[in-house]
Amino acid sequence: MRSFLLAFTFCTFCFSSIAQFSFSDSSVITRIRRDIYILASDSFEGREAGTEGEKKAYTYIISKLKEAGVPPLADNNYLQPFNTGHIKFTKPARLIAGTKSFEWRNDFGLCAYTANDSVSSLWADAGFGLVIPAVGIDSYRDVQGIKGKIVLINLGTPSGISKEHLRGAELTPAVRIADAVIKGAAGVILYNSQGNEKSRLFDFSKSDSVSVPVIYVTAGVIDFIKQHPGETVTMAAYLERISNTYTNVCAYINNGAARTIILGGHYDHLGKSQDPRYKGAYCVGADDNASGTAGILELSRYYAAHKDTLNNYLIILFSAEEKGLFGSEYFVGQMRHGMKDSINFMLNFDMIGRLGCQGLAVTAEATGSSHSWAKLYREVKHPGFRLVKVASSLPFSDQDAFYQAGIPVLYLNTGLHNRYHTPLDKPETINYTGMTGILKYAEKLVCSAGSGGKVKYRKIPGITFDLEMAGFLLAYLGEGLSF
Repeated sequence: MRSFLLAFTFCTFCFSSIAQFSFSDSSVITRIRRDIYILASDSFEGREAGTEGEKKAYTYIISKLKEAGVPPLADNNYLQPFNTGHIKFTKPARLIAGTKSFEWRNDFGLCAYTANDSVSSLWADAGFGLVIPAVGIDSYRDVQGIKGKIVLINLGTPSGISKEHLRGAELTPAVRIADAVIKGAAGVILYNSQGNEKSRLFDFSKSDSVSVPVIYVTAGVIDFIKQHPGETVTMAAYLERISNTYTNVCAYINNGAARTIILGGHYDHLGKSQDPRYKGAYCVGADDNASGTAGILELSRYYAAHKDTLNNYLIILFSAEEKGLFGSEYFVGQMRHGMKDSINFMLNFDMIGRLGCQGLAVTAEATGSSHSWAKLYREVKHPGFRLVKVASSLPFSDQDAFYQAGIPVLYLNTGLHNRYHTPLDKPETINYTGMTGILKYAEKLVCSAGSGGKVKYRKIPGITFDLEMAGFLLAYLGEGLSF
């Protein structure tokens, strides 16, 4: 097989070689095998975000970046610590209307603002739950006896009122919930979201909450409640709010170019298995995502050794992906406008180590995030595997925060397998030759996409999905919620 360098003879206009490593296939395989065996060893304790295992992992990653001559992004520090929260459900949430019990995650879910509390009371319908004196709106004007009751709120928008008219503030779920609590609500049930204000509603990474339980329900549940006036509703949320510090690793190859390409992937994993079958063994995450981490380290060596006069390279190893994509969301949220404007595209590597687990196929996700990608994937050859293209950027990995911020993204993976999220995802199961082929293909993609003009972003049409931090997917379909 040809070496990495020979594979790129058609792109010699991009680079002037200052190679520090051998990039023969055998050398690449040796390095990525070593990186994966170390990162996915029991000594790294499953690399759970916020633990000593994460610290061991980022210490190793930084040592490899320094070895490759890749400097930190800023302030002589590779580390980007951040604080965020998540929740732990201590037991299943409850919703009972009259004598009918509803099923958590099928019929209803918890709102991020909920208190850890339970209440049993009569209910009152507050309509849209809006109090906007400036335009004469008060949904509570004709509602009697709010205090001590569970308040129903429709998260839709009244006719004639727009986000633009009110700048959106008065329409947010947070304001509506707060108004209900101020008026004495003992609990809040949300329904009929039109999808305008949903992202913050289910973001359990924030620590703020109200003093009463808050849930959201499907259209079928709210219909049942309204068809049984005068019956008591019981609702309960059982959760623990946890705040932790996690740490991204950020490095930067500054070639003095106007554009920057992001190479990213998460390095954290699950820590100890919670499955009693494995008796507390570590989920070492060889494929998920020591494989992507090792791939990014190898690409860092390559781009540090081969100067690209057209692009700078921002290397990010994200923390807390397994907690809820927190690391990538934090990085994007902290980006300065100048940095964001310079980014050409983002390439995400998450689980690239099991070529063959779903046949000789590599999945390319978010292929619809730029009109340029159709031509790119058509023209750049990928011997050794077939390419499965998925247009959407689904919120299951770190590319999605960049896509949502208006940045074109590419995401390569080799798919799920029966060792996923178990202690059986070990280094000996990795297809190292297959990984090398995927990295060679990725370099071709980068070279081709990075050699033209700035890649234009495209918002992918279709249903928008939101990953609730509680751990399940929901989609807004019309006036209802489908789980």
